Amino acid sequence: MTLQPYLGKNPKQVRISNSEIQGFKSCKRHWYLANYLGLQRIEQNLVGPLPLGTRVHDSLEQYYTTYDNPVDVYNRLMRKDNAIFRDSIQAEDPTKVRKFESEGELGRLMLEGYLEWLEETNADANIDIQYAEKVISLIIDEFGGRVILQAKVDAEARRRSDNSLAIIDHKTAADLGPYYKYSHMSEQLMTYTLINKRNPPEDGAEVDGGVYNLLKKVKRTGTAKPPFYDRIDVRFNDETLNSFYIRLVGVLHDMMEVRDKLDEGADHRFVAYPKPQMDWHCGMCPFFQVCPMLDDGSSAERYIEDHYTVVNPYERYNDATEKESSDG
Repeated sequence: MTLQPYLGKNPKQVRISNSEIQGFKSCKRHWYLANYLGLQRIEQNLVGPLPLGTRVHDSLEQYYTTYDNPVDVYNRLMRKDNAIFRDSIQAEDPTKVRKFESEGELGRLMLEGYLEWLEETNADANIDIQYAEKVISLIIDEFGGRVILQAKVDAEARRRSDNSLAIIDHKTAADLGPYYKYSHMSEQLMTYTLINKRNPPEDGAEVDGGVYNLLKKVKRTGTAKPPFYDRIDVRFNDETLNSFYIRLVGVLHDMMEVRDKLDEGADHRFVAYPKPQMDWHCGMCPFFQVCPMLDDGSSAERYIEDHYTVVNPYERYNDATEKESSDG
């Protein structure tokens, strides 16, 4: 496998999402491998917080799109993942088998409880879903049309209380506490709001913030501590969004500078260096094994050839309706 940038060298247009931005800021090497080269492990891990969260998220997305029972949707997704898991090498590890089965049950219980919570609290009474699962984007003029900021939103809803618009984002979390404390600083919600505000719908109504739809990753046993579900509504004023835009252009400039230097042949260790963290950030990284091999003289490219494949890192943005505008 010859390592080449997925978009080719000096692409005329680059689409960048908030998740890619956060990945770049967290670890440039992860960004280099995942986004610049487009590498993905051949055997996907079906155990852990990411696959669990994806199944729950996709079930809620379907519920707010077609109103199919999310538990039924989840069970279908679980059967599909179960077939893949049983054919994988992970199924040979009894510990992973137990974890896979436990997480499967956990996701189902979370969604059953979510439906009960909706019925008890009538939490959806104040929202009118405008659309679900949609790609929105904005051309950033500071780069001469070369950079497009993109996002895939879970849903947009109108608040019936004041007729305002908000982006809905579904989140599963082991602890809801950080969302109560830090949601007003969420660059994810700021990105969604910024794109919508600078590219409003035809009726002129502007999104003024977002709502985190929270589900706690717990089976709600007798010892579990509520709340298990909640909604956090965050609104941003113009000063916040204008300041965020300046910061955004700054980090996009840094990203494009690194991309251009890599295209020119710069050593990735110099411009896209790693940020080792001795905790779950590195432990859960799909490049955990190969990362040190890029520094210790091992045959990293041979390892990559055996364990990774090249995929479109932007594929998830290609299967939804898109609304795009220049930032003017």
